[in-house]
Amino acid sequence: MHTILFVCTGNRYRSPIAAEVFRNQLVQDGSDTEWIVNSAGTWTSSGQPPPPEAADLAHSHGLTIDGHKTRMLTVNMLAESDLVVVMEEGHKESIKAEFPFAREKVYLLSQVVEGITYDIPDPATAKGEARNIISDLVAMIRAGYRKIYSIAEAD
Repeated sequence: MHTILFVCTGNRYRSPIAAEVFRNQLVQDGSDTEWIVNSAGTWTSSGQPPPPEAADLAHSHGLTIDGHKTRMLTVNMLAESDLVVVMEEGHKESIKAEFPFAREKVYLLSQVVEGITYDIPDPATAKGEARNIISDLVAMIRAGYRKIYSIAEAD
């Protein structure tokens, strides 16, 4: 059994949508029974539903995050995960600083998928760009599915 954790700031847009895309790819691949896919936020309060805009953006890509509730990143989540995929370099650096034991399993999404370092902007603060950000994120996870899968499987 492999466990992957997608992390963003508020766990309201990027990480739950990324987790759902990856989960859907696993189902299509027939590997969904071998994986646990989670998401969390570095700076959030637990138990909040996704904003209506996030749910709508997910729906526009055939995804459902309606039942999602925000979760604050914890030491247990990191310990239980084989791979932690973050949206921003700041997430990566803060996790590595606060949770040194997890250093070797934290990866920036852009590095994994495209081999270059850049942040996936937060749709919560870039409202006018939310649709494009989420479209790019969904495409990135789908295109990079095999790379993400391989890293988690190797750990």
